[in-house]
Amino acid sequence: MATPYDSPQPVLNATTSHGEHLTLRPAEARDADAIQKACSDPETVRWTTVPLGYDAEMAAGFVTEYAPGWWQRRQGACWVVADAEGSYVGQLDLRVGKDPEVADVGFITAPYARGRGYMPAALRAAAEYGLRELGLARVEWKAHVGNDGSRRVAEKAGFVFEGVQRGGCAHRGERRDCWIAALIQEDLA
Repeated sequence: MATPYDSPQPVLNATTSHGEHLTLRPAEARDADAIQKACSDPETVRWTTVPLGYDAEMAAGFVTEYAPGWWQRRQGACWVVADAEGSYVGQLDLRVGKDPEVADVGFITAPYARGRGYMPAALRAAAEYGLRELGLARVEWKAHVGNDGSRRVAEKAGFVFEGVQRGGCAHRGERRDCWIAALIQEDLA
């Protein structure tokens, strides 16, 4: 039986609440510098699990191995979020775990692109793709308690807040409390 994974990773389109058009596409070599800068940003490092000391070699590996690896392993997708000119404004992972009907999301917005509505639109497009095309029943978002920017993105994308998981997220050798929200099939109606 054919699955979406039998074809190349799809390119998705999204439109912000302000009418700006975005493309979610596979990472390309031209994105590496912007990826390195975004993954070196102090706020990104503070709230995400990007490796410390993110350098050019890591960014190149993201483009050639990490990002395409999700689709190749049939475990989800990793997209670069690009603005109307095709420039990197962020990245988004849709990662299917042990339960093949549940995925979690992770995203980074480049510092210069924050607050423009890019990531809520991209997150909604990726989650809808997962629910409609990959047959997921649930897409989960988690963030450390206090990461208000990430929570605003999830809420604007339609994720329903479910609560706090005590010690629910690992971060640099310690457990932190995290917020959890989800988008499920019924939310698309």
